Amino acid sequence: MNFQIAAQYLPELLKALGTSVYVTAIGFIAGALIGMPLALAKSGKTALLSWPSRAYIEVFRNTPLLVQLYLFYFGLGQIGINLSPIVSVVLGLTLNNAAYTAEIFRAGLQSVPDGLKEAATVLGLSRTQEFRYILLKPAIRNTLPALTNQLIVLFLFSSVASVISLNELTNELNQLVSQTQLTLELFAFGAALYYAVSAVLALMSRVAEKTVFRW
Repeated sequence: MNFQIAAQYLPELLKALGTSVYVTAIGFIAGALIGMPLALAKSGKTALLSWPSRAYIEVFRNTPLLVQLYLFYFGLGQIGINLSPIVSVVLGLTLNNAAYTAEIFRAGLQSVPDGLKEAATVLGLSRTQEFRYILLKPAIRNTLPALTNQLIVLFLFSSVASVISLNELTNELNQLVSQTQLTLELFAFGAALYYAVSAVLALMSRVAEKTVFRW
């Protein structure tokens, strides 16, 4: 084992790690923005909205992310829609994450006590005001741990992007191992980097829970 030689490739690994963080951040934010309307549609009483949202959530939650990436990158290319690796990955992470965050948001909205909703009605708040001031904030507070866990899982799942040659961390590790044969050393560095980012995300969540949502 030669960790000293493996450490020489740390700049390349950090650059690839940046790509992993980048696609994860976009996929999580965009997926959350899609997930909230999906949660509202699924919880609503309008069948025209609830059934399509239910179908979307079931399909993306019950099929592997890897298969979805293959469909976006190779499948769409077969019918003339050619997407770059990074666009395919961002699209896959976004749509996959939207299904999971929709269920998280739905559970969060349902966790808000009925008394708060009744108080909003008594005060004469509009539906928009009720959602913004009465439902949304407590729901986000209640779902923060689950959202953090989903963000970490999404970051770790971004490693499947290596199969379509996106130069993220796992792909970079595979390339360096093929050149140096330092499998144990390089993947140990890679595992440490994945762990470090995940630990930082968990720490940020705990800090936010104690400061931003301390009420």
